[in-house]
Amino acid sequence: MKIVYMVVKGMPYGAGIEKYTEEIGSRLVKRGHEVVVYSMKGTGVKDGGVYRGMKIKTVPAINSKSLQKLSASLFSSVKQLLEPDCDIVHFHAFGPAVFSFLPRLRGRKVVVQGHGLEWKRSRWGLGGRLFLKFTEAPSVKFPHVLTVVSNVQKEYIKNKYGRESVYIPTGVNPPKMRKPSLIKKRWGLSERDYILFAARLVPEKGAHYLIEAFKSTRPAGLKLVIAGDAPHEEEYKRRLKALAGGDPDIIFTGHASGETLEELFSNPYLFVLPSETEGLPTALLEAMSYGNACLVSDIPENIEALNSLGFTFRTKDADDLAEKIKALSGEGAKIEKLRPKAKKYVLENFSWDNIAVEFEELYKKALTN
Repeated sequence: MKIVYMVVKGMPYGAGIEKYTEEIGSRLVKRGHEVVVYSMKGTGVKDGGVYRGMKIKTVPAINSKSLQKLSASLFSSVKQLLEPDCDIVHFHAFGPAVFSFLPRLRGRKVVVQGHGLEWKRSRWGLGGRLFLKFTEAPSVKFPHVLTVVSNVQKEYIKNKYGRESVYIPTGVNPPKMRKPSLIKKRWGLSERDYILFAARLVPEKGAHYLIEAFKSTRPAGLKLVIAGDAPHEEEYKRRLKALAGGDPDIIFTGHASGETLEELFSNPYLFVLPSETEGLPTALLEAMSYGNACLVSDIPENIEALNSLGFTFRTKDADDLAEKIKALSGEGAKIEKLRPKAKKYVLENFSWDNIAVEFEELYKKALTN
């Protein structure tokens, strides 16, 4: 099969939809398929290049938080019309998938994958949320096949649109456990002496709740590590730095990848994800795969991923988060018992290898029906 993925910020990029595309696409190449990835100009491999066996084609995008992905999706949807002998066109996310009718003009099978309810993300203003709500319906109705990353979203689609969707989650790779070497040299971090937040620094991920909670509870012997970055979010990042107030126990690492990220995931006392909305939280699954104890906001998507193998607090409630951190800081024995159970569950149920096979079968079925 020839499979086209639409559209990512760059390849490689290391997180989110880009990571999803990389993990699935590279495995499908190994299984004998031709994979083309449309990405935005200026990030990662250049137009005409190859990455992990996937052919990269770039398109322009408007450099604006609200228009970047939408414009790139439009340009790539038009460009793919010239793509010869294409079997499957796979769109990521409901907003950009509003253009998924275009491949159908060439008789191509279209798959749209929902990664969460885009209009719920707090980064958007009123106009953006209304537009994303408007584009959700055509994004759901245009494709031949609709997939979602969580059962929460599957139920939402069924109730709102009366359409069945296929649940295929996000995945994780087997963890590379590392002793604290790079992170000790750079930030003075040691095994089990910090609380970790690792996600994009966008408002809906809730890092501000965690900073507020940490400052109010001051757990003895623990630092707070905020690992992540995000384009077009300078105002929010300034807000986080202001909340931290120069506290030496609150460490901002910026974008972390490779061995540094592996060390960060290998050694925290506690991983915290205070998100307001999610698809299926990749960062949480990755943290669990490393055998981490996890404390997450009680949104349905987090609860689904956690599978009762961690702890929750009330969403958007920094006071409750502070109370839970305080309680767990004295529960070392309880946390240690939980670690292997969380790791085993994620590695058995969220394997990228298995997910790639699921997509291969899904694409084959789409072509024959």
